Amino acid sequence: MPVNPRIDVSDALAGLAGLAQVRHRLARSMAVAGGSQIRDEAKARAPVESGALRDAVYLAYRDGRSTESQVVYSVSWNKKKAPHGHLIEFGHWQTRVAYQGSDGNWYSGAPLAAPRWVPAVPFLRPAYDAVLPRLANVMVERARDRLPELLRGLYTPDDDEFV
Repeated sequence: MPVNPRIDVSDALAGLAGLAQVRHRLARSMAVAGGSQIRDEAKARAPVESGALRDAVYLAYRDGRSTESQVVYSVSWNKKKAPHGHLIEFGHWQTRVAYQGSDGNWYSGAPLAAPRWVPAVPFLRPAYDAVLPRLANVMVERARDRLPELLRGLYTPDDDEFV
């Protein structure tokens, strides 16, 4: 008579499901570590007149662009706090006289006789280029620190089982 033992693998499957969560959380931690480096470098490179542009630089998780197999973060500037950021990053044609009012804000006045090109003072793209050589090391180092924490969170010594 053949033996057909039934083996309960539900604990193993539950452990594997936990590993999927660990993978996603680890990827997010690594992306934040890398993105923080780019964000901090961009803040350091942003031209500071009022500080509005520097203070508007941020790192954000992109939920709509992220999937189970890919996490996406963006480094940019808040366009409400610094609506002029694109003019500085990419340069622009100045078509009007610019002047600073008594309140400290900048305004545009009369049209210029001829438009003039205001060269770019890029800060975000050079920040990425500057950080890129060390980015992989920063992210791997974060993974080395974070992975043991995440794996410990799967194990519950009280039950001697994985969550």
